[in-house]
Amino acid sequence: MFTLAGVEEPQLVYAVIGGIGLPELLIIFFLALLIFGGKRLPEVARSMGQAMRAFKDEANKLRSEVELEAEKEKTTPATAKEGEKKEPVGQAAGEAQKPSEPKSSN
Repeated sequence: MFTLAGVEEPQLVYAVIGGIGLPELLIIFFLALLIFGGKRLPEVARSMGQAMRAFKDEANKLRSEVELEAEKEKTTPATAKEGEKKEPVGQAAGEAQKPSEPKSSN
């Protein structure tokens, strides 16, 4: 269950929405009926439900990927992280070491 500052999800939704009662819901439904019409209202509600479901699925996938990465970082020692290469001291990243050329005396 998702919690935010110790408040569980149903209480959080109520706190965010406020005290929407039956009269307010009827006004919202009536306005939606006027805007979309009786034939398109179920179609609009269905597509909104599908969009919300897709958003929730992607959010859950992202959350699980972040948690997985956090677990990997906890178990991986700091000295041997994946993909890290140690560069020689005094050399910038990406620079190849040039052979030393003898100085010519003129």
